[in-house]
Amino acid sequence: MKKFIPLQKRIQGFSLVELMVALTIGLIILGAVSTLFVNSKQTYTTQDSLARLQENARFAMHFLIKDLRLAGYYGCVSDIAPDSVYSTLNGSDFAYNIQIPMEGVNTIGGTSASPTGTWYPSANTTMPADAIPGTDAVAIRLADSSSPVYLNVEMPNTSAVLKVSATTGISENDIIMISDCSSADILQITQINNTDPHLVHNTGSGTPGNATKILSKAYSPSTGPGGTRIMKFKTNTYFIRTGASGNPALFRRENNAAAVELVEGIEQLKIMYGVDTDNDRVPNRYLKAGDAGLTSDTEWSSVVSVRIGILARTLDDAVTGKSKEFDKDAGKYDVDGDGTYELDNPGDRYKRRIFQSVVQLRNMQ
Repeated sequence: MKKFIPLQKRIQGFSLVELMVALTIGLIILGAVSTLFVNSKQTYTTQDSLARLQENARFAMHFLIKDLRLAGYYGCVSDIAPDSVYSTLNGSDFAYNIQIPMEGVNTIGGTSASPTGTWYPSANTTMPADAIPGTDAVAIRLADSSSPVYLNVEMPNTSAVLKVSATTGISENDIIMISDCSSADILQITQINNTDPHLVHNTGSGTPGNATKILSKAYSPSTGPGGTRIMKFKTNTYFIRTGASGNPALFRRENNAAAVELVEGIEQLKIMYGVDTDNDRVPNRYLKAGDAGLTSDTEWSSVVSVRIGILARTLDDAVTGKSKEFDKDAGKYDVDGDGTYELDNPGDRYKRRIFQSVVQLRNMQ
């Protein structure tokens, strides 16, 4: 028969050694779990930042490619030359230089507060305000085909009002292009009549205003397969500037309006132009704006494609931990593929990726 042992004597605690062993094992497990959690969170943060980087680059490319494909779209005008496109506007404003459908700046100089450079082929030296030095800029001129208005009645003379089917999408002071399949004019609307739909283009008002109300010809509504179109005319200028968040960003300026931030995290924009030297519409070499062989109007008329390079970076420079020296970016970045590095060993902790694309110019001759 077993001897009865009181309950108080059967209850025994842990010894100090057992307690210390248990605490040590618990701390090891807790440390491992904490490390796994921190590493998982850091990996997620890094991957999320890289995904956002790629998304920003995709949007930036979308804006640039879309407009470059439309560079020189002037309705169904097939010959973009001084003898087929005209302007009634005052002065020689950069934004309304209709004879040059596209031009570029290679490597803006100076400082962000006072950027310097030259547009080719126009030789204009007015740079986008606050543009980041070391980056390129491109100006693309086109007629906006998203909401065309059609001429409804033949003009009795070259200074007559433009009688249209509707005035939807057109506002007073808009710069418009009237275009058929043989020529085009740009002018400024000074008044709109919605009752008897027509557009007035008098002189003496607006910015830049019309120097004359006389167009190159009296347009007919039936000229060409699509009729005579009236569309907004615009010059979209793309460049890099510091954005609202403090990160470099892709900006676009439409005509002379204030520039608009499109995509943040775009650190570099580089552009090279494909020149066709044997008239087969295939580029034989790529040059930068202002290079020998790409300065004059005649030389630019041989441009048939554009190679875009952008350098996108994460918005946070501490993606992988500030204390880790090996996290610093020691990369070399040849953004435009010309064999030279636009950025070499930056030494910060941003993550960067290069994106490139070639765009065939559909409307350049």
